[in-house]
Amino acid sequence: MAPLYARYIPPKTKPVDHAPAPPQAGSEPAEETTIKTKLQRNGERENTTKRRRSHEEEATRKKKKIRKSEQDRDAQNADEKKEKVKKVKKEKHTAVLSKFEKATGRAQEQISTADQPADQAVGAEAAVLHDLTPLPQPPRVPTPEYVPSFSSLPKWLSKPIFVSPTTTTPFVDLPLHPRTTSHLARKGYTEAFAVQSALLPLLLPPSSDADPPLGDICVSAPTGSGKTLAYMLPMIESLRNRIVTKLRGVIVVPTRELVTQALNTATLCAASSGLKIGTAVGYQSFTTEQATLVKKGRRYDPEAWVELQEKAKRRRDSVLGRSSDSEDESEERILDDVLYMLHGHVPEYAANVDILVCTPGRLVEHLKSTTGFTLDDVEWLVIDEADRLLDQSFQEWVEVVLGALSSSKMDARQMFLYKTRRVQEQRHVRKIILSATMTKDVNKLTSLRLRRPRMVIVKGVEEQSSPKNGEEQPVTETSSFANEDRESFELPITLQEYAVPVGDGAEKPLCLLKLLQTRILEAHAQRTRTDNENGNATVDNPDDTDPSSDSDDSLSSASTSSSSSDAEFESDSLSNASDNSSSDRDRLDDADIESSLPVPPPKQVVTIPNVKTVLVFASNTDSATRLAHLLSTLYPSYASKISTLTKSTSRASQIPQSSRILISTDRASRGLDLSSLTHVINYDVPRSLKSYVHRVGRTARAGRVGEAWTLFDEREGRWFWNEIARAKNLGRSVVSKGVQRVKVEVPTGEEGAELRDRYGRVLQEMKEVVAGGRGRNAQGT
Repeated sequence: MAPLYARYIPPKTKPVDHAPAPPQAGSEPAEETTIKTKLQRNGERENTTKRRRSHEEEATRKKKKIRKSEQDRDAQNADEKKEKVKKVKKEKHTAVLSKFEKATGRAQEQISTADQPADQAVGAEAAVLHDLTPLPQPPRVPTPEYVPSFSSLPKWLSKPIFVSPTTTTPFVDLPLHPRTTSHLARKGYTEAFAVQSALLPLLLPPSSDADPPLGDICVSAPTGSGKTLAYMLPMIESLRNRIVTKLRGVIVVPTRELVTQALNTATLCAASSGLKIGTAVGYQSFTTEQATLVKKGRRYDPEAWVELQEKAKRRRDSVLGRSSDSEDESEERILDDVLYMLHGHVPEYAANVDILVCTPGRLVEHLKSTTGFTLDDVEWLVIDEADRLLDQSFQEWVEVVLGALSSSKMDARQMFLYKTRRVQEQRHVRKIILSATMTKDVNKLTSLRLRRPRMVIVKGVEEQSSPKNGEEQPVTETSSFANEDRESFELPITLQEYAVPVGDGAEKPLCLLKLLQTRILEAHAQRTRTDNENGNATVDNPDDTDPSSDSDDSLSSASTSSSSSDAEFESDSLSNASDNSSSDRDRLDDADIESSLPVPPPKQVVTIPNVKTVLVFASNTDSATRLAHLLSTLYPSYASKISTLTKSTSRASQIPQSSRILISTDRASRGLDLSSLTHVINYDVPRSLKSYVHRVGRTARAGRVGEAWTLFDEREGRWFWNEIARAKNLGRSVVSKGVQRVKVEVPTGEEGAELRDRYGRVLQEMKEVVAGGRGRNAQGT
């Protein structure tokens, strides 16, 4: 089958015969006409052929002429190229020949000079022969030390406000209420410490509306520098003129002891102001604490009463006892209260305190379980010991508290402004973050949702050149936050540090006993007697506590908490026993009130107190108990002076007045404040630099002198010297001279033999007691 595009072939048809037309009369014959036509055509063909041939010959001649001219031009160009090549070769040859002639001439001159005698050679230089040694090189240009011009930290962290620890400011020069300054003056305190001098101008309310709005503050200051008073005074001053009682200030601390410490400071500062201060820590039952924090009343509102009564009825009639439209626990508690209200009245809840001091776990419980307890009116949020609270975010308290602070509930005034479409005042909560070991973790600090934050660092003058009070200094390599890879800490400027090697550690308790006898207790008693005889010693009152102590250092009492969450969170609290020593507690509570004030200036600080107390840190509770038993047995005169501070043995508030040697674990590193505590001994080396800072911070507080001793064996020596003694991120005062190595030798001869023999017998007795206890436990099981 042919394709569709095949060529079309028309059908064949038979030719039609046409008869020739008859010749006309008078015309020539047809044959003659045909011959003439053929002859004419032949002649035309010949003429056309001749013309074509002549044209072709003419074109051929032109082509030959053009080809010949091109050949002549090519030949001329070839001749010119040859001439140029010859010229170039000639010039090159001439240059080479010229160089050869010059080189030959110089060689002949050298040969002629060499043939002349040495005395006839004029201006000849002696040849210097060199061995196969490296050629001398110019001195290397020293490479300038690299100083980064940028920082991965935000500007408020990379460029903080540095304050010298020796800075003081009279209270009368600060914008405080005259009643407050007069109250402080009556107590004998007229000047503020460094951290107080820096924070009070930043935290006190602005003098006029034209002043810029205040932002949040982060504070990094050594222990015992007066941080509690630094944030408590501005809070009291801003709330002094309040009319209605509302919860406006919340102070969050990690332990119960610190709650009592902050409470005493706030009570003293709020004297004659009418402010109500409460606590939420677990001293009382949860129901009693709810009644203390929230005041329940009633309000006449018939419409709301009818609505609540209907909800209560639906809940009562429902099968499960709870209606589908009242799932909120807070609403359920309101429905329970409305049943006992008068006709047409609904319950109304109001805050019963102006300032609340609490632990984070207890605060979360009240936010979730206490009806009417809200943070809608809070203006101040203080987080003390922030590094610990952020590391141990129990019950996710940060998210819960910040969520309650940012709630969108409106009171009557705000509702009126909203309905009338007027501008509402933007609510902002002032946040104050404090710690002696402030973290640089941006993620942790960002979780606090800080607004225009600023960092204040109390730093030694030897590391920061001439810092001015409240002036921002550029970040340098010696600044606290210049090394962004490591956290930086600061020690008190009046602290002296010593390190004692104990060999392999076999006689470590004996070294401690000898240290107490020769360097601390006995030496101090002898020096005190000598000074008293000479009449030139100044004596401290042993019952006075440190008046400018931090909120992280408390000696207050604490009763057993009814909240399991606080018990879990405060695993490092000093005790959990019930209060059975009212006299000691009253004595210490009175001392805590005085500890809220700053101590007198350094010129009034006594360096030789009449009574000294030594705090010995052990690694765990068992080690502390064994050490107390060893010292009491080896030196019986110390038995009445030794007390242990462990969770299972005693509370800080129950320390006997005769105690001069306190043995504890790291539980006391953040919650102990004694004015007579002049020496800290690290019997077991701390596990980290941060732990060391908090341990030694128990002494040398608020300008008082103190000493820190560390015992280390052969295995711990390298780590201690590299990570603590020579730590570059630990600021020390020039006066302290760093960590000094001191050798304490155990007695030799008969005295040493008797001491070692008694030490061996005590160890054997302890082994037998432990073995007997294990045997009894095995029989019991």
